[in-house]
Amino acid sequence: MENREVKIWKMSHSGHVTKYREKFLKRQVIVLHKDTRKNQGKFFREELKKGDLFYLCFGSSAIKLIGRVTSNNAVENPEMGGGWIERSYEIVKKSTSNNKFKGSPKWWLPSGNTTIRKIKDSELSEFEEIILKPFFEMTLDQMKGAKKIGMTSYINRLIESKNLILRGAPGTGKTYLAKQIAEELTDGNEDQIGFVQFHPSYDYTDFVEGLRPVSDKGQIGFELQDGIFKKFCKKAKENPNKKFVFTIDEINRGEISKIFGELFFSIDPDYRGKDGKVTTQYANLRETDKEFYIPENVYIIGTMNDIDRSVDTFDFAMRRRFRFVEIKAADTMGMWENNDEFDNDKIEEARNRLTNLNKAISNTEGLNSHYHIGPSYFLKLKDLDYDYDILWSDYLEPLLKDYLRGSYDETDSLDKLKDAYNNEGKTDETH
Repeated sequence: MENREVKIWKMSHSGHVTKYREKFLKRQVIVLHKDTRKNQGKFFREELKKGDLFYLCFGSSAIKLIGRVTSNNAVENPEMGGGWIERSYEIVKKSTSNNKFKGSPKWWLPSGNTTIRKIKDSELSEFEEIILKPFFEMTLDQMKGAKKIGMTSYINRLIESKNLILRGAPGTGKTYLAKQIAEELTDGNEDQIGFVQFHPSYDYTDFVEGLRPVSDKGQIGFELQDGIFKKFCKKAKENPNKKFVFTIDEINRGEISKIFGELFFSIDPDYRGKDGKVTTQYANLRETDKEFYIPENVYIIGTMNDIDRSVDTFDFAMRRRFRFVEIKAADTMGMWENNDEFDNDKIEEARNRLTNLNKAISNTEGLNSHYHIGPSYFLKLKDLDYDYDILWSDYLEPLLKDYLRGSYDETDSLDKLKDAYNNEGKTDETH
């Protein structure tokens, strides 16, 4: 995105959109008719840019949240149609007050007869005093520097628990989200970020320490070497005032107890630092540094697919040491926005198809939200020239067949899922 001054806007959901505004809150979209008078439709389509901030109100009856626009382009709103358009956003902060707004009817205030209005620089000081402070308990500088509420929530959970696992259906962007969290917590310093992907043959010697073959003057011998996680922890010990984040992708595909070994004790959030020091398996081969611990400034993020049946070794004792957060398919469709791998004008159809398909999956006997299709599958569309039939036959259908294997009505269920994907027929709204 170009380097530009972020603008701050008023956005109101009242009048014609009142019927749907709670649904719009849930979907995190702001909605306006493209022909709204006084050039407001043009402001919404052309002047409101990705990264701009706004406060959302329901007229004077309620001030709801501060949002940051996440889409460059307006697309047709599926609920209202007929010229109504929408932009997506992320939540920066929800209102801390349930009070109605009582004030003069200026254009940029909730009482003003406008749907969208840019707040001028000369108005920002007043905006801070009568909107930001009383309704959000924040200053203008805090608003401009705030991270989205979702990211802040993940970061806070990680800091509180030390160990966080992002779980959910395949393709929901868990690995990408873990990377974002790590970058936010470390200010993007790659030296403070570690990454590994577990698999069934991964073991303690890869992760903590082990004997490795070395060649010395043509002779093969063995040398004790630190594993990737132990090296990472040593680096963190040398920089105690910095936060270090280590991501374990597909953490449940490895044999957790064998990989961590005695670190099973040290990984506990209550035993970080020297209180959790342990003697490692190969300590007798060392002359010094026989004890090891996980520093307090090391944070661990794991990702796992809920339906991965290949390995099931995440025992209950280890589960207690991690905090689990579910990542849902509906929460991560924003990955399509302004992504080089996806055209913005294709988002509406993709959203409709994916939403309908996942509703149908939830309504299929034996399946539930754990079996939803994640939005990252749809990133393949650009390479397929947006041929949805190929995406279905080559990627989605084989996966869904595997989910349905053994069910008595496998063929009928698959046909219903395909109809939903093609936006044919009706699906139950409950899910």
